[in-house]
Amino acid sequence: MQAQERVAERYELTYPLGHGGMGEVWAGFDEKLDRPVAIKFLRKLAMSDSERDTAIERFIREARVTARLDHPGVPSVHDVGHHGDDLYIVMQLVPGVLLSDLIAERGWLAVPWAAAIGAQICSVLAAAHAASLVHRDLKPQNVMVTPAGTVKVLDFGVAALLGADVPRLTATGSTLGTPTYMAPEQALNTAVGPRADLYALGCVLFELLTGNPPYRADNPLGMLHRHMNDPVPSVLAHRAGVPDALVQLVFGLLAKDPKHRPGSAAEVYEILAPFGAVEPERAADLAMTVVGGERVDPTMPYRYPFGPLPPRAPLPPMRVDIARPRAAVELVEPPSLDELAEVEERAWALAEEERFTQAAELIETAIRPLRKGHGAMQPRILELRLNLANLHVLAGAFRQALPEFQQLIVDLAQRPVPDQELIWQCRQQAAVCQAELGEATAALGELRGLLAEEQRALAPSSPELFPLRQQVAMLAAGVGDFAEARRGLDDLWRDVGRLHGTGSASAAEVGALLTHLDRLEYAAGERRRPTGDQASER
Repeated sequence: MQAQERVAERYELTYPLGHGGMGEVWAGFDEKLDRPVAIKFLRKLAMSDSERDTAIERFIREARVTARLDHPGVPSVHDVGHHGDDLYIVMQLVPGVLLSDLIAERGWLAVPWAAAIGAQICSVLAAAHAASLVHRDLKPQNVMVTPAGTVKVLDFGVAALLGADVPRLTATGSTLGTPTYMAPEQALNTAVGPRADLYALGCVLFELLTGNPPYRADNPLGMLHRHMNDPVPSVLAHRAGVPDALVQLVFGLLAKDPKHRPGSAAEVYEILAPFGAVEPERAADLAMTVVGGERVDPTMPYRYPFGPLPPRAPLPPMRVDIARPRAAVELVEPPSLDELAEVEERAWALAEEERFTQAAELIETAIRPLRKGHGAMQPRILELRLNLANLHVLAGAFRQALPEFQQLIVDLAQRPVPDQELIWQCRQQAAVCQAELGEATAALGELRGLLAEEQRALAPSSPELFPLRQQVAMLAAGVGDFAEARRGLDDLWRDVGRLHGTGSASAAEVGALLTHLDRLEYAAGERRRPTGDQASER
């Protein structure tokens, strides 16, 4: 990249803001809307074409979810696209200083600063988690403090593309996140839920209060091992005078088991917020000057919730239109079958353009009058409800998709002749949603039962069950049941090899998962690292 280079015939690059091993960030200018922007480029990834396509699809989907987050702590996302072999995302250009730079300059921060920063991060996480979005890579390098004291959380969705080495439920082999701030369940390959972000927040708060992250190691594998096995450190062992409530909060956030952490980001916010509110005279002592002469203070939003106002000046007189009462709301007539067909056709046209949220809203609006009573059970409405649930999944709105699938399971079972295969599909999709929302144990239980039921109806080694068997094995690894995961993957590797050959791409994919399982078990301290001969057998 270079200055004055144009992207998408719209954005002109002006100067670099930063770069790393996988990409770079440039300040730019949006010629169409006449405004400055930030453009992050992600370089061509070193992976197969199919894996790269999957990663890019996930990144774009999550960028779209991020774009729907209406929160002052999240930079606005304006655009995504391709520039040559690179993927780019266009965002709001945010002035300020990275939290990692503040820590590097100051070491540990004052307690009100740490609490104010943590509380603002919690506010962002609460909004994101409500939208079924998990950050997965929260760290000081992804948090910025603006001159107005507002904390901005950066890079939602980018972690899904830039991860290092643990697969998610449907991936084949890469970790999403940074090992220094990674929750144990994230290292163990489980579907990552909101409480993984809370663990990362605990790591960030520990570093804000002590000047160092909770664990140190010489390499990523060693770091993952420490997150999974070392005792939780106490802030008081590194710094005296921190209020006991904050010490206990950080200790709880760093719990190994997600169930032992606080229940939500909103709950953590309630604890942190009072510590971030300070008197104006004390705030003046806490504020600091950073590069460029800007003075920053993250406790400012607690004194000026909507930001400092411009100097007072009399407003010129202006004409105000008289508000007119709204017309009475007309009753909505249920759509006809022809109208439903038009809605479905339009929805799939939108889906082909990857406008999944808009397509889902279109179907939801059309079938809303028919959701009550027997209308919801009509075959045509059931079909549209299934389409709606699948569109929610494609849009990444798992919290909206899950109840749709759960109700469909009930309603489909009540039909005179239940479509068992369709019910199975809904049960599997519901479990996927649970896993994506961090409910890995519940998802695993559902998928185990579903697999047993389908194996009774089909041949146990039926090829149709290969994807489900792989999901069960990987979720078992994610909750720490390595023995079940290994049995499942070993059996699957043999069955796939028997059908397609041990040298086939399908067998190689399962073999790669087994090799990855070896690394996970080694990191968890449960088995020795496999030798080259053992790995070569697969």
